[in-house]
Amino acid sequence: MLSAVYKKELLELVRDKKTLVFMILLPLLIFPALFGSLAIFSVKTIQKEQARVLSYAVVGASDDNPILDLLKQEAGFKLYLGQTEGLSSTEIRELIRQNKVDFVLKIPTNHSTLMDGNLQSDWQLHFYNADGINSVFNRVKNMTNQLNQNLTESKLIHLGLASDQVPGVIKPIKLLKQDVAEKKESLGSQLGGLVSYILLPLCLMGAIYPAIDLAAGEKERGTLETLLITPVPRTTLVLGKFLTIFTASFTSALMAILSLAIWGFIFAQGLAVEIVIKVIGTLGVLDLLLALFMLVPVVMFFAALVLSISIYAKNFKEAQNFMAPLSLMIFIPLIIALLPGIKLNWHLALIPISNVALAIKEILKGQADPWMLSVIWGSQLGLALLMLTACIYWFSKEKVLFR
Repeated sequence: MLSAVYKKELLELVRDKKTLVFMILLPLLIFPALFGSLAIFSVKTIQKEQARVLSYAVVGASDDNPILDLLKQEAGFKLYLGQTEGLSSTEIRELIRQNKVDFVLKIPTNHSTLMDGNLQSDWQLHFYNADGINSVFNRVKNMTNQLNQNLTESKLIHLGLASDQVPGVIKPIKLLKQDVAEKKESLGSQLGGLVSYILLPLCLMGAIYPAIDLAAGEKERGTLETLLITPVPRTTLVLGKFLTIFTASFTSALMAILSLAIWGFIFAQGLAVEIVIKVIGTLGVLDLLLALFMLVPVVMFFAALVLSISIYAKNFKEAQNFMAPLSLMIFIPLIIALLPGIKLNWHLALIPISNVALAIKEILKGQADPWMLSVIWGSQLGLALLMLTACIYWFSKEKVLFR
């Protein structure tokens, strides 16, 4: 009888176009398209900013100042031909804000004297950085860093130091980076938190609409009473609806994983095949399947939770209002898994949602403790069964069913 209820609810669900949008179209097409477009737009914007020709003016520099030659040699800089000598800070500010120049480099008039006396010369870089990108500052800083190195080397050689000794004086200690972490650990740490951050909200979103339609929606359509007068036990009705919501939610997660592979292939124009093979080869298929298996009790919890909320709601609109905070609250425990330096321990293993997100991260790193995974899976399953029991009890109350 349970299978008959499940098939009936699932068939009605897939006939609804809105369900197909939330369960398949949203994770498969819409979200990847949005995120992909945002990523491409961001990359293009940064590349455009880095390739932009910067108009500049130099105030206070003598004709033999090496910075003038460096700026002329660089293709990305264009000298402002207007009057700049003797400009005050206010006039420089207005010059930049009127978009006549991108930056003004103000050099002390006694720069040569300071250099001859081996003293530090303070240069002022005036630029506009309301967007916070710091592109102008970074490009000029790279140039002045090179100039600093050249001046330091020439000064040391002038003081009698051999050219091969200059690097040892400028930078006596050179720190060589030797990371002992394996590729799997590094890749798993980077992907683990992100995978959970994407999959778990999608699982919740995939459960919300079917739950609203199968409970509050039936209240609004007046078909719930017809179900209740059938000889099917209430528990069987609840389990049938629960399994339908679980199927829809888990399908959303699978569609999200599939879409990542498809859109990765499209955006990389075939190059992603090699990357996907490398990622799977590094992480391991069993690890990926185990990470997916860890989602099962969470999806069960989501399905029971949203079904309980939906059956309490009077109508479709009220159910949507009740569900809205869940979409935001899910991110609070997930943020823990994204924080740098956070590792799964027995204390964090007791925090719902966060424990699964951290467990997936540890699985992909290849450092998961089997006992801890068992405890997390079991505790999350117990929480899901507890919520399902509450949902069944909720369905037995007529004051809830007929609010």
